[in-house]
Amino acid sequence: MKKTRKLLRHWTIPVSAFVFGILLFIDQYTKHVISTGYAIGESTTIFSWLWFTYLQNTGANWGIMQNNNTLFIFLSIVAFAVLVYYAHDFRTPVERLSYAAILAGLWGNLLDRVTHGFVIDFIDLGWWPVFNVADSAILVGIFVYLFHQWRKARKA
Repeated sequence: MKKTRKLLRHWTIPVSAFVFGILLFIDQYTKHVISTGYAIGESTTIFSWLWFTYLQNTGANWGIMQNNNTLFIFLSIVAFAVLVYYAHDFRTPVERLSYAAILAGLWGNLLDRVTHGFVIDFIDLGWWPVFNVADSAILVGIFVYLFHQWRKARKA
């Protein structure tokens, strides 16, 4: 059992790097498709509950604090530095995969801010602010990490 855990931990680093790369690729690819195929504000129904609506966001999540792109570039770099500093604390496979998802989302939105001056948002549920794959990766990564920590604390 101990040998299996050690082997699993050893393989989670390349798997996490792969997850990071795949999430970043999907994020950037979908944003490229939307930004080159849609006019700003244009919307297409995908399902009765899902639309693709092209928006340019210069603020934070959910469109708050608009026109603060430089501030959010700075905050993203600080967040990245903090995550890198604490990378050694992400030890278990779940923690490492969560870390990879959070970093991929952070990088995806940071790339947008630096290259375009805004973040490309397009996933529209109708009842929730428009978001993108990077936002989803960050949110899911944080949720999985916190849930994992909660379960670890309950076992202890």
